[in-house]
Amino acid sequence: MGKFQPPFSFTGTIGNISVYKMRGSDKPIVRRKGGPTKKQIQTKPSFAATRRNNMEFGGRARIAGQVLDILRPLKYLGDYNLAGPLNTLFKPIQELDTVSEHGQRNVVLTKDPHLLQGFSFSRKNPFENIIANRIIYTLSKETLKASVTFPALIPGVNFFIPGNYAWYKFMVVLGTIEDMFYTERGYKPQNGKEMFMWELEVTDWLAVSPRSEPVTVAFNSMGDYFEKLDENVSFNPQSLLLAVGIAFGNMVRGEVEMVKYVGAGKVLAMA
Repeated sequence: MGKFQPPFSFTGTIGNISVYKMRGSDKPIVRRKGGPTKKQIQTKPSFAATRRNNMEFGGRARIAGQVLDILRPLKYLGDYNLAGPLNTLFKPIQELDTVSEHGQRNVVLTKDPHLLQGFSFSRKNPFENIIANRIIYTLSKETLKASVTFPALIPGVNFFIPGNYAWYKFMVVLGTIEDMFYTERGYKPQNGKEMFMWELEVTDWLAVSPRSEPVTVAFNSMGDYFEKLDENVSFNPQSLLLAVGIAFGNMVRGEVEMVKYVGAGKVLAMA
């Protein structure tokens, strides 16, 4: 893979070369077409290691897909594609399985869920660069409940706005992530059926002011939902993810509209 340098700005296909743009990069990406066919990879003995790697990649993609679904409400706060980095992050988690054969290793996030803690959706303006103070939170895996308290904010002191924006709001998401286990039909949760879920809380738009009051966001209903399920329901091994984000907006025709890819977010805590 290579990158054109300015003044080139072409995107498309030339012979066996493809040129395209990717969010998070200000330069075109160059990729050469070709390589072995799908059938060759699936059948030739020389690609046995590739098949094992592809199978394990699929397991990481399944669990990373759960995380992406949970974080979907916050996707416009990020400034790069999260899928690749998330899949990469799950590789050392998959390697914690030292019992299974290569190509069949499980992705057991519950062994060390804190490896995801701190994962940022923003590279240009990380969450900590916007809100300098520590965010106070509670998180209970037993009750599936959580709360987040954002501090009082003073622009220029502990609140650094990445542009000329007069409005902001907080977004918080709580979700469950299920471990993925190898089967002959691909990677699946332990009991075969996915039961992961997530919940989103968003504050009203808040005007930037000389000093704001602390804001608390609480989650209670997801835990209540699981308590009402039939006692015979078999739960898959799961971790609990708590993520926070801040969005910025401008007033347009009497309403505040969010500016995409300007805010920031991160995985605040895992359990």
